[in-house]
Amino acid sequence: MNNLEEVEIQIKMAKEMIALRDSYFQLSKNKHFKDVIEKAYFKEEAARLVMAKSANLDAESMGRIDNMIMGVGALANFFEMVVRRGNEMEQALEDHESTREEILAEELQEA
Repeated sequence: MNNLEEVEIQIKMAKEMIALRDSYFQLSKNKHFKDVIEKAYFKEEAARLVMAKSANLDAESMGRIDNMIMGVGALANFFEMVVRRGNEMEQALEDHESTREEILAEELQEA
Protein backbone atom coordinates (compact mmCIF):
# COMPACT_ATOMS: atom_id res chain seq x y z
CA MET A 1 0.00 0.00 0.00
CA ASN A 2 1.44 3.37 -0.98
CA ASN A 3 1.13 6.69 0.84
CA LEU A 4 -1.75 7.88 -1.33
CA GLU A 5 -3.78 4.74 -0.56
CA GLU A 6 -3.11 5.15 3.16
CA VAL A 7 -4.25 8.77 3.05
CA GLU A 8 -7.37 7.81 1.08
CA ILE A 9 -8.23 5.26 3.79
CA GLN A 10 -7.70 7.88 6.51
CA ILE A 11 -9.96 10.31 4.63
CA LYS A 12 -12.66 7.64 4.30
CA MET A 13 -12.46 6.78 8.00
CA ALA A 14 -12.57 10.46 9.01
CA LYS A 15 -15.64 11.05 6.85
CA GLU A 16 -17.37 8.04 8.37
CA MET A 17 -16.71 9.29 11.91
CA ILE A 18 -17.92 12.79 11.00
CA ALA A 19 -21.07 11.28 9.48
CA LEU A 20 -21.66 9.23 12.64
CA ARG A 21 -21.31 12.38 14.77
CA ASP A 22 -23.71 14.25 12.49
CA SER A 23 -26.18 11.36 12.69
CA TYR A 24 -26.02 11.52 16.47
CA PHE A 25 -26.70 15.28 16.35
CA GLN A 26 -29.75 14.65 14.14
CA LEU A 27 -30.93 11.84 16.40
CA SER A 28 -30.49 13.94 19.55
CA LYS A 29 -32.80 16.63 18.12
CA ASN A 30 -35.61 14.11 17.71
CA LYS A 31 -38.42 14.47 20.26
CA HIS A 32 -38.74 10.71 20.69
CA PHE A 33 -35.01 10.37 21.36
CA LYS A 34 -35.24 13.14 23.95
CA ASP A 35 -38.24 11.49 25.63
CA VAL A 36 -36.94 7.93 25.63
CA ILE A 37 -33.17 8.25 25.97
CA GLU A 38 -32.43 11.62 27.53
CA LYS A 39 -35.41 11.85 29.88
CA ALA A 40 -36.58 8.31 30.60
CA TYR A 41 -33.26 6.45 30.44
CA PHE A 42 -30.52 8.91 31.41
CA LYS A 43 -32.54 10.64 34.12
CA GLU A 44 -35.50 8.61 35.34
CA GLU A 45 -34.10 5.11 34.93
CA ALA A 46 -30.71 6.17 36.33
CA ALA A 47 -32.42 7.68 39.39
CA ARG A 48 -34.61 4.58 39.84
CA LEU A 49 -31.56 2.32 39.73
CA VAL A 50 -29.68 4.42 42.27
CA MET A 51 -32.71 4.36 44.57
CA ALA A 52 -32.97 0.57 44.13
CA LYS A 53 -29.44 0.28 45.54
CA SER A 54 -30.79 1.40 48.93
CA ALA A 55 -33.21 -1.54 49.07
CA ASN A 56 -32.39 -4.68 51.00
CA LEU A 57 -31.53 -6.94 48.05
CA ASP A 58 -29.39 -10.03 47.68
CA ALA A 59 -25.92 -9.79 46.14
CA GLU A 60 -27.06 -11.08 42.75
CA SER A 61 -29.77 -8.43 42.46
CA MET A 62 -27.35 -5.71 43.57
CA GLY A 63 -24.89 -6.90 40.93
CA ARG A 64 -27.59 -6.69 38.28
CA ILE A 65 -28.44 -3.15 39.34
CA ASP A 66 -24.75 -2.19 39.25
CA ASN A 67 -24.50 -3.56 35.71
CA MET A 68 -27.57 -1.60 34.64
CA ILE A 69 -26.15 1.60 36.14
CA MET A 70 -22.90 0.99 34.26
CA GLY A 71 -24.96 0.52 31.09
CA VAL A 72 -26.47 3.99 31.47
CA GLY A 73 -23.00 5.46 31.88
CA ALA A 74 -21.58 3.43 29.01
CA LEU A 75 -24.21 4.71 26.58
CA ALA A 76 -23.64 8.31 27.69
CA ASN A 77 -19.88 7.81 27.27
CA PHE A 78 -20.41 6.34 23.82
CA PHE A 79 -22.41 9.37 22.70
CA GLU A 80 -19.73 11.70 24.09
CA MET A 81 -17.01 9.71 22.29
CA VAL A 82 -18.90 9.89 18.99
CA VAL A 83 -19.08 13.68 19.25
CA ARG A 84 -15.47 14.07 20.39
CA ARG A 85 -14.05 11.78 17.70
CA GLY A 86 -16.21 13.41 15.02
CA ASN A 87 -14.86 16.80 16.02
CA GLU A 88 -11.29 15.49 16.00
CA MET A 89 -11.80 13.87 12.61
CA GLU A 90 -13.11 17.11 11.16
CA GLN A 91 -9.69 18.69 11.75
CA ALA A 92 -7.86 15.53 10.72
CA LEU A 93 -9.85 15.42 7.47
CA GLU A 94 -8.49 18.82 6.48
CA ASP A 95 -4.96 17.61 7.22
CA HIS A 96 -5.45 14.35 5.28
CA GLU A 97 -6.92 16.14 2.28
CA SER A 98 -4.00 18.55 2.29
CA THR A 99 -1.57 15.62 2.44
CA ARG A 100 -3.39 13.94 -0.45
CA GLU A 101 -3.04 17.09 -2.54
CA GLU A 102 0.71 17.23 -1.76
CA ILE A 103 1.17 13.59 -2.77
CA LEU A 104 -0.75 14.11 -6.00
CA ALA A 105 1.27 17.24 -6.79
CA GLU A 106 4.52 15.32 -6.20
CA GLU A 107 3.35 12.50 -8.48
CA LEU A 108 2.56 15.03 -11.23
CA GLN A 109 6.01 16.58 -10.92
CA GLU A 110 7.65 13.15 -11.14
CA ALA A 111 5.67 12.18 -14.24
